[in-house]
Amino acid sequence: MEATTRRDSGGRRLWLLVAASCAASGCLIPQDDTLLDTVPEFMNRPPRIIESLVAPQQRFIPDFGAESCDLAFEVAVEDPDVDDRIVVHWYVDYNPQDPRGPYRQYELANTREPRRSDRGTLLISLASANNPLGTPGPHLVEALVSDAELVDRVVRPRPVQLPNGTLVENPGFVVTYSWVVNTVQGDCR
Repeated sequence: MEATTRRDSGGRRLWLLVAASCAASGCLIPQDDTLLDTVPEFMNRPPRIIESLVAPQQRFIPDFGAESCDLAFEVAVEDPDVDDRIVVHWYVDYNPQDPRGPYRQYELANTREPRRSDRGTLLISLASANNPLGTPGPHLVEALVSDAELVDRVVRPRPVQLPNGTLVENPGFVVTYSWVVNTVQGDCR
């Protein structure tokens, strides 16, 4: 009986040794490895409007024209993709039934830092004859910040060719910030 136990113990050891060597050798099923010639570039990441640095801080301006005739809107932007071209598109009272381009556009300077040192600024003066906030009543002022081409307020992705020749679309992003301005009759003219 003792000889049988030794033989079983030796069989178990042999089986464990075979199992361990199979596990150590890797997968027994052949793999289809694709080797990259170069490291693929990162996919685009969205920019961000830094809300603590937005001006004016209040989103509703109830009496523009009563005390002040000038109003400055500003957005500060951060983008982890430091090479991206960042453009601030300013829209005032955008109407989707009568779409028009932006009222103003401003490209931020690129210092190759995530936080752009430049700010997208829109200055409105009620003393100006052609200002879009001159009519008394409510108005919507929007800042659309994009890191890709913007057509009819829709961002266009950029095609990127991979090393193997296939094309993928690197998405573009647009982020927004808006204010409601109620213009009142005042002494600005």
